[in-house]
Amino acid sequence: MLDPTNSSEVFENYQQEYKTLTTDIQEKINSQLQNVSNEQKKLLINQITRELEEADEIVGQMEVELMSLPQVTRNRLTAKVKQFKDEVKNYKKELNKQSNLARSGLERDSLLGGGNSEIESRQMDQRSRLISGTERLQDEGHGISTLEELNRQREQMLRTRDTISTADAWIGKSQGVLKAMNRR
Repeated sequence: MLDPTNSSEVFENYQQEYKTLTTDIQEKINSQLQNVSNEQKKLLINQITRELEEADEIVGQMEVELMSLPQVTRNRLTAKVKQFKDEVKNYKKELNKQSNLARSGLERDSLLGGGNSEIESRQMDQRSRLISGTERLQDEGHGISTLEELNRQREQMLRTRDTISTADAWIGKSQGVLKAMNRR
């Protein structure tokens, strides 16, 4: 049998995971859903739905963990688990409400011609083409500066080679003079 203190730690880990997840869910429902377009709302609603399913699973794991805890601890934590279940249920209700609002907004857009989404689509296309063109110009600028630097280095190497050739010629003459002096 598991040690009760370890089981309590496991429960605490589930509880911490639940709180983190529900804080994220609450932020998305209360703030993010209000500030996005209807198309983005659909994606966000799907994401929140998955997170709510995960929160449900965590609460289920807490219930299983409760069974392995001593009766005193179990009695104390059962109320918390019930509260967590109620919170998830409330988040689901709120999400359904927001989902219905988003759905009606999409229907309204489609009935009114959905011109905004077409305009937004064109604007996004133009934006992406502008960004692509800007990136291309930046790449060309980098390429030009790299070629200029390579050309400068090439010229410097050619001058260095000429200097070395001249020095080599003088060294050759100096060796010839030294050999002639040695023979005398």
